[in-house]
Amino acid sequence: MIKVDVRLYGILKEHLQGDEADRPLVIELRNETTLGQLLDSLEIPVEEVVVTLVNGSAEEKSYSLKDGDVVDVFPPPIGG
Repeated sequence: MIKVDVRLYGILKEHLQGDEADRPLVIELRNETTLGQLLDSLEIPVEEVVVTLVNGSAEEKSYSLKDGDVVDVFPPPIGG
């Protein structure tokens, strides 16, 4: 098993409850879990995610997460 920290930004925080929105989620996953599988498990619609960073670098959904990774998930920009 591995543990990753997940930070959601903007409107994506609405998928969390209470004070969870103000701190990273620590999620335990199976080895070989991909970034896409993590996003699916969070039940965030794909159209609500525009950028995902792992340890500060943009990664594809096929990226295999590693123990200690920090995942930042950003929504599309809002405004005009």
